[in-house]
Amino acid sequence: MSYVIAGAVAVGITTAVLSLLKLPHPPAGASTLIVALGILHTPVQLLSMVGAVLLITTAGWAFNRLLMGKQR
Repeated sequence: MSYVIAGAVAVGITTAVLSLLKLPHPPAGASTLIVALGILHTPVQLLSMVGAVLLITTAGWAFNRLLMGKQR
């Protein structure tokens, strides 16, 4: 039961902060939930998740730069 409470609190805080910043991003809630529920058990798993987030962020940034460059 404590995992359920931890997950609810984590997602609630994430949603509130992102709403206050006017930056809604549902996948951020999913990432928070994965960590709060304790699904990642080892440092390697946590590093894999961090690596995936960094990779997708870099790819998104590069894709946006590519598209914005073509619009100019």
